[in-house]
Amino acid sequence: MYTIYADKELVYAPLLSNEGYGVINPKVNVELNKAGSAEFILPTDNVMYDNISKLKSMITVYDENDEIFRGRMTHDEKDFYNKKNVYCEGELSFLIDSVIRPYSYQGGVEELFVKYVNNHNSQVDPEKQFHVGIVTVTDPNDYIERESSDYPKSLDEMNAKLIDLLGGYFRIRLENGVRYLDYVIEYGNISDQVIEFGVNLLDISEYISAEDVFTVLIPLGAEQEDEDGNSTGRLTIESVNNGKDYIEDEAAVALFGRIWRVEKWDDVTKASNLFTKGKGFLKSGIEMAVSLSIKAIDLHILGVDTSRIKLGDMVRVISLPHKLDKYFLCSKISYDLENPQNTVYTLGISFASMTDKMVNQQKSVQNTVSVIQSAARSAGSSAQKANTTVQKVEQTIAQIPDEYVKSSTFEAYKQEINGKISAVYRFKGSVENYNALPLINREVGDVWNVLDTGANYAWTNDGWDKLSENINLSGYITEEQAEKDYVKTSAFEALVQRVEILERSGT
Repeated sequence: MYTIYADKELVYAPLLSNEGYGVINPKVNVELNKAGSAEFILPTDNVMYDNISKLKSMITVYDENDEIFRGRMTHDEKDFYNKKNVYCEGELSFLIDSVIRPYSYQGGVEELFVKYVNNHNSQVDPEKQFHVGIVTVTDPNDYIERESSDYPKSLDEMNAKLIDLLGGYFRIRLENGVRYLDYVIEYGNISDQVIEFGVNLLDISEYISAEDVFTVLIPLGAEQEDEDGNSTGRLTIESVNNGKDYIEDEAAVALFGRIWRVEKWDDVTKASNLFTKGKGFLKSGIEMAVSLSIKAIDLHILGVDTSRIKLGDMVRVISLPHKLDKYFLCSKISYDLENPQNTVYTLGISFASMTDKMVNQQKSVQNTVSVIQSAARSAGSSAQKANTTVQKVEQTIAQIPDEYVKSSTFEAYKQEINGKISAVYRFKGSVENYNALPLINREVGDVWNVLDTGANYAWTNDGWDKLSENINLSGYITEEQAEKDYVKTSAFEALVQRVEILERSGT
């Protein structure tokens, strides 16, 4: 459950919306190497309506106890009814509040990063400062040269002199109340959650930005001189690349054609290091031009025992229709706090997944056969899971009066289950009884209704699997009686959230 705070004061809690803690259309966007943003509409009856200050108030968004956004309000706009549209930018933007004076630097990557961060901290208030964290980005020469004669913003200079030349990611990390700024080559987190077609994958789009694609690269290093000090041009890779000064990606050429690019590294003085840098740059350039935009339900919010998907996670995506079964980097998340099912995850795609179907057709066919066989086996498992879920609903009702569940909640739960079942199965028709179920022309996923019991049966590789049947609720407590004798779970949940809010505020 999501909550929003301003200067540690509660702004939004969905179960307390009627008590002055409601907002409209709250959304959060987080992205690798970007500041991120948050926005929401603040109604006039919100308790914090007059207590959020531009550029000063610190806005924090939580997913349960995990912080997913921290930043400041940049501006707001009032509509005809005086509702405020509040816009916020993430805390990486604090680095634009400081400048870097002219400098010249020679040394290691980590030392320069420390220099940048300490310079920023010396110019801003404590709440906008960062502790220097983990640095895992390196340079093959273990020696870089950087300089500037201007007065750039810290964030602009750090992007230009670190990210653009060496790659990696800036990561803000909260640990034991301390905010660290890391500079890492990769986040290193592998999510134990799987995004799977027919389960929690709602939509998938594939994007290729043609203007950024290049398939052949000429890497150039530092300026070279002869014994007399005369310039002989830039370092090339000819000496370590069979006399060729360029490298290419054959699979990418087959897909996009030959598109040339030249890239210079002024601090590279060895041909072998230049070759390594060039290959990495060619690969990353192609991958950055291709991405997946996925709309999926985070199973964690549905109560499934799995970790939530976080920015920077490597997430496994399985989609038989798209021939996908790979790990992708979660590079952006667009949260819809009111409707989590509308949250969109943007995943960086491995370029191999685009070209495998062109250069590895035979292997792809074999893999597809294996996946289909696996899907057939899992159909029976999915049917059993769905049936187990229905049984759990029945057990929940049977537990009354120990626990009260409204009939509307049961109906909503049943509709959710039916929706999941419909994504896996195909309804074929009705027969009089179980013995009348078809004996031939059956396919995995076929579902038939048996009229004498009202049960539905799905065909799996192991036989007919019963999904559901009519449930007799005559022996259970009525909603009218429950309303009189028991407290609704929603009221109890609101009370629990109040306790959590008090604990977080320290009262």
